[in-house]
Amino acid sequence: MLGYFLLATPVMMDDGFHYEGFAELLAHGKLDFKSFYGFQGLSFFAVPIFWLTSSIPSWQAGSHNSIIIASIIFSLLSIPLAYFIGRDYYQNKKAGVYFLILFLLTPYPYTTMFRGFQEAALLFFILLIVYGSLNKKLWTPLAWAVGGIVKPFALALFPLFFKQSLRSSTYQWRVVFILLAFLIGGAYLGASYYQTGHLINNAAINSYQGNFDTGNPPPLVESFALGIKGYLRVAANLLLSFRKIMISPLIVVLGAFALLRGQVLSKKVPDPLRKEIILAIILNFLLVGSLTFSFSKYLLPMTTLFALASVGYLLKYKWLMPLVFIDSFFVFLPIWNYFGYNFWNNPLVFFLPMVYAVGLWVTTRSSSVSGFGE
Repeated sequence: MLGYFLLATPVMMDDGFHYEGFAELLAHGKLDFKSFYGFQGLSFFAVPIFWLTSSIPSWQAGSHNSIIIASIIFSLLSIPLAYFIGRDYYQNKKAGVYFLILFLLTPYPYTTMFRGFQEAALLFFILLIVYGSLNKKLWTPLAWAVGGIVKPFALALFPLFFKQSLRSSTYQWRVVFILLAFLIGGAYLGASYYQTGHLINNAAINSYQGNFDTGNPPPLVESFALGIKGYLRVAANLLLSFRKIMISPLIVVLGAFALLRGQVLSKKVPDPLRKEIILAIILNFLLVGSLTFSFSKYLLPMTTLFALASVGYLLKYKWLMPLVFIDSFFVFLPIWNYFGYNFWNNPLVFFLPMVYAVGLWVTTRSSSVSGFGE
């Protein structure tokens, strides 16, 4: 994947200029929420990258792409994380490889990061929250808080670790980490409110109908409007590939069936976090459905959870995976037509992650390595 990223040509666009601009001003000692819209969590991680690339003459050309370099790092870190989550959820190494395959078949995050978008970083923190929740890590609330200031949709994953936070054995330490998490979020929102007069310098209203007015940012409440249209849009953004969706609709359907039926890999494997995952998906659905407008990328928390839940079916029924690859082709194609051609010169290069995924699947199926069997 690093080779794949090095073959790309970054082209900063749209929101990317705001994330990069915020990061570069912060690198020079100025915290400026008023001049840039959006959530700026990733920009904080881009600051040391800007410092490093600016200080080395041969790297200076990359300094103004520091937000993209940060996303590349997070995307690469997501690869082993995806494997560990699948392995730990199903207590099966092969399941870890299958969930990693599904990560590779989710092209939107690692494609749009080359225009400065934040979804690659958001996916990393989603995976980190899931991993921490599965393994009952004390630091999970911190991952949740940081993920929330990268993109607020990560906040819908709170149910995954909420119950653990009430356990008496480590109750005091868990309270400390939860307080730290709220301190991170509170500091971010407080600084934004102090500078702009709103909790978030929001881009949802009017910013796509003309130039964003930094002197008069729209209030956050204007981003919400109750109505059936928003929820129908969520369904379309899960199932209709031409809307540049996150993952194969077949995976969404399989994951939904698995969660509703409570199926796991085998009866010997406990059913971890099923109710919590369902609640997190519902929260993501309600949050995005209540917005005045939304994109498929806002559903990344739920599509990640659907993907994890679908792995049991993919392992049980061998004929499903070829169908997923076929379905995934029609996920990749609209993203190539809308985004990918800007960053890769050849569609054959753009589709390399799918080739990697197929190679992993073939290798895993034919592998005789202990631990990768049923």
